[in-house]
Amino acid sequence: MGIATLPGFLGDGLRLLLFGGKGGVGKTTCAAATGISLARSNPAGNFLLVSTDPAHSLVDCFAGGSPIQNLVLREINPQESLARFKARHEDHLRTIALRGTFLDQADVTNFLDLSMPGLDEVMALLEISTWVKEERYSCILVDTAPAGHTLRLLGLPVAMRQWLGTLDAMLAKHRYIVRLYRGAYRKDATDLYLEEMAAEIETLGALLRAPGLCRFVPVLLAERLSIEITGMMVAELVQLQLPVREVVVNRLTPAQPDCPVCVALAATQATVVADLRRTFSQYALWGLPFFLEEIQGTGWAATAWEYARPLPSPSPLPTGERTKERGNSANALAPAVEHPAPLPSSSMKLLLVAGKGGVGKTTLACASALRLAEQWSGKEILLFSLDPAHSLSACLGCEIGPQTVRVARRLTAIELDAQAEYARLKRDYADELARVFDHFNRPTGIDIAFDREVMERIMDLAPPGLDEILALTRIVEFLDQGRYDLFILDSAPTGHFLRFLEMPSLIEDWLRTFFGLFLKYREVFRLPKLSQEMVALSKRVKHFRRVLTDPGQAALVAVAIPTEMAYEETRDLVAACERLGVSVPVLFVNMVTPASSAPPTPTCPTCTALRHEEESVLHQYEETFADQHLTIVSRQGSPQGLQQLSALGSQLYRRRGRPHEQRLTEGQLLMKGERNGAC
Repeated sequence: MGIATLPGFLGDGLRLLLFGGKGGVGKTTCAAATGISLARSNPAGNFLLVSTDPAHSLVDCFAGGSPIQNLVLREINPQESLARFKARHEDHLRTIALRGTFLDQADVTNFLDLSMPGLDEVMALLEISTWVKEERYSCILVDTAPAGHTLRLLGLPVAMRQWLGTLDAMLAKHRYIVRLYRGAYRKDATDLYLEEMAAEIETLGALLRAPGLCRFVPVLLAERLSIEITGMMVAELVQLQLPVREVVVNRLTPAQPDCPVCVALAATQATVVADLRRTFSQYALWGLPFFLEEIQGTGWAATAWEYARPLPSPSPLPTGERTKERGNSANALAPAVEHPAPLPSSSMKLLLVAGKGGVGKTTLACASALRLAEQWSGKEILLFSLDPAHSLSACLGCEIGPQTVRVARRLTAIELDAQAEYARLKRDYADELARVFDHFNRPTGIDIAFDREVMERIMDLAPPGLDEILALTRIVEFLDQGRYDLFILDSAPTGHFLRFLEMPSLIEDWLRTFFGLFLKYREVFRLPKLSQEMVALSKRVKHFRRVLTDPGQAALVAVAIPTEMAYEETRDLVAACERLGVSVPVLFVNMVTPASSAPPTPTCPTCTALRHEEESVLHQYEETFADQHLTIVSRQGSPQGLQQLSALGSQLYRRRGRPHEQRLTEGQLLMKGERNGAC
């Protein structure tokens, strides 16, 4: 097969190749297939396939086997990267912080230890950048985390510059005093270290922007939600100046004329692909088919790009025709659910919908919210998202933002802007701090300009994740006010969601350190407004933790799909929730291929093959999650808009008064409300 029939990133001699997109679109498969293709076509080269996703799936993709000889697999553990960084540089960091500031060693130790966990992903990126610079590998291929967190990762060089800027500010006073008493300042090992780190960050930024060395390949599905998120991601990649030339559309389903499931999916995809081609007209679009077997093992991945085809440019459609076509394909499949879940108890305050990226969390969260709003007369529900790549708006078909929006009767939605909440806190801190130092700089006071800059930058040492916790406290405010009866969270994908669940403990430690600093120097720094806000934040974080770990008030609904990789990740999610004390009474297995239709309708070979592969995975779910209620949700295209989501929601949960289909565990009884006297 000639190179002209393959995507450009397979033959452009790139040194760094990143695959990204919405969770569950096949990034890992595309990265693995590309790594094997490049390694086989360049046997004298040496290639590295690496994952930066906290929920790794590279090893699962290769089914436990080893790839070919000149392709190395590596799943980076960001915490281990950070530990190596600290071991090499901790002495320099503490020297910088202690020189010339009023902070003592205990202050500095506490702040660095708390802020550095947020730098773990930066360290992973720096390691990759170092490998590229050392020319250790012919090409490094990166399987990234889902869209929102990938963008945050790629924007981390900016955050790292801020962190280094804080350390540089801590050195400024020391340099001034040395020049004052010695007449000159000579750089020492600590200064050179800081310059070296700044140079590494600049090298990383330059590498990510170099079109001859680096390429970012967005991967998506022919679904409107996937296109919306990919469009936002590509726009931000353009702002970050990352080179993008090709876009891969994965899992295109062939039409089987006698199968209503295949016909509906193919019709929907054809319409979406036409719109997609217009949306991404400046990029080369490549399509990959929906393989009947899960892509696992070296053999499968090696042949994947042989099936890739460039997507032809569509002829423009009049707006009216486009709308009509969308409507026809969207309603072709009705929802089908086996073993509907018990309704949550009336005492439930918080329902978290979580799982691997791309399993349909947003769809099921929206459908659940609509069903419960209809079922619970007199109760108000708030549906909210903390994912950096929000998708509530696209799923519900209406504009949702950082302010509450009425979606339906008794249902309100909000997409929290975590970065805006953090920016507001920093502004409040800077304003109040300025008043303190302005007082010191009066004729009767003293000039502490250097300490002022250090204190102004202290907030840059807050651990990343504080922004999401700050956003979450708005929900806790609503909870305290009694404004809503139930809160439903559409969560980020598994890896980052688990980090989010662990974040309240870290934030409480950071708040104690922050308060301790201002209490220690209370004769100098009086920040009453900020202190009140931090006290309120601490109380809300503790309140959230109490609710989260109370099975009578909070539950996590796990969402999965019938694949081996999703099964492994779901097992990790449920185990982590058990460790953190979070109840998981229900598991939705989504996107299951319907069983073959009964005669005289012909059996569809595509659906039969898919269902056969899924059956063994469904059996694993049943055995492993015997304590969870297992609900099976069949494939139904991409439900969007209130009408389709309401139809799905009506099928997801049991109707009141329906007899039990099986014995329920204590956690499931809480969902049902049996122990609380609910109907």
